[in-house]
Amino acid sequence: MNILGIIPARAGSKGIRLKNLRLVGGKPLLAYSLEAALAARQLHRVVVSTEDERIAEVARRLGAEVPFLRPSELAGDQVSLIPVARHAMEFYDRHGWAPDVVVCIQATSPLLSAEDIDRAVELLIDQDCDAVVSVTPIQHHHPFRAMKLDGNQVRPLTEYTNDRYLQKQDRPPAFGFTGGLYVRRRALLEQWSGQDFALGQDVRALVIEPERAVNIDHELDLMVFEAILRARAGASQAVEYDQAAGGVSR
Repeated sequence: MNILGIIPARAGSKGIRLKNLRLVGGKPLLAYSLEAALAARQLHRVVVSTEDERIAEVARRLGAEVPFLRPSELAGDQVSLIPVARHAMEFYDRHGWAPDVVVCIQATSPLLSAEDIDRAVELLIDQDCDAVVSVTPIQHHHPFRAMKLDGNQVRPLTEYTNDRYLQKQDRPPAFGFTGGLYVRRRALLEQWSGQDFALGQDVRALVIEPERAVNIDHELDLMVFEAILRARAGASQAVEYDQAAGGVSR
């Protein structure tokens, strides 16, 4: 079974200019997900799909395959991930290495780990399902509390938005896509009609803790990510201090 990891990394971004090359914690944002993908045992090849030669050069230096530049028609902000993944898959098909499974890893989810990627692929294989997606628990704004506005009048969004479900203990756990990780069998990309998410009928979830489900879209997200990196660095230094002092590491 051939398993291809794809990291889409276009240059255009409405929220943050050249987001994928933005230095965070001393290295480009792209480096975090790319390092995780390269360390994943289940991926046989890792390609960065970009239309920008600056991003391509950085990706090559970091160890990714960048055998093509993405065509401009697949680089707009309205283009979904699926045709980008299919384009990369078909490139490798033409060059004699046909992927059986395609793993899309977003550079904007820098706290995904190699272990997350491996667990997702293993879940696809072990459960013999169509696709695996990363999800995280919804801690705030539960969908049963969602409302819509009719002018400025508040109305229930769904039939479930009623008094019985407004109490926290009465609401079932809810999860949302992190947007960071999608594992698909190639048939889903081949058969994609342009009208769906190409996930098939049997979709399984890889649950990511909320503190690792950061998705970088705006400057505020970068600030949150940088704060997490600083907290991790501080915790690591505390452990080293304890060990050097002969104490018990935390």
